[in-house]
Amino acid sequence: MKPKYGILIVDDDKMLAQDTKECLEHEKEIDIEVDICSDSSEALSCISKKNKYYDVVLLDIKMPKLSGTEVLQLIKKSFPDIHVIIISAYLDEHNRDELIRLGAYAAFEKPCDFHKVKEYIKRAIDDIEITTLKIKGLDLRKALYQVAKELIFKSLRQNDWHLEKTSENLNITRWCLDRWMKKLYIKRATL
Repeated sequence: MKPKYGILIVDDDKMLAQDTKECLEHEKEIDIEVDICSDSSEALSCISKKNKYYDVVLLDIKMPKLSGTEVLQLIKKSFPDIHVIIISAYLDEHNRDELIRLGAYAAFEKPCDFHKVKEYIKRAIDDIEITTLKIKGLDLRKALYQVAKELIFKSLRQNDWHLEKTSENLNITRWCLDRWMKKLYIKRATL
């Protein structure tokens, strides 16, 4: 069975990259395959392979050959859907803002809280899944609104458009019901 998500770690500190890989592979909530590259040209070569796709790249800034900033720009230019998370010992507030402006999904300073990095990887994967659903024609927000509209209409009809009874039936406040009705363009029936 092929793993669902590809993660590429790009760091010239091979021991740290290996530790990061092992931590990620023990993550049971997401089905991932993790690869490691130790320099920027190797990373760009891996990302460009036709038979492999990476969803998330964990990228160091200071590396031999091209810098992480240059690699980030090249990745975002050719593969804009890849989420790039920067992990670097050479990060300050100005740097972080610039990296985010260039397309980084997040930026962490080494040593970093690995639980936070994992959380951002999960968020990136959630974003990928939502985008995939939208591409397939399933918009989750529209689906939520459609279900809410049907539930509210059903309850309103069952309660003869009595708003207090309807809000009790739906287990929401009257104020919340009014907001949903306004949001969904449901007008109170005239009796």
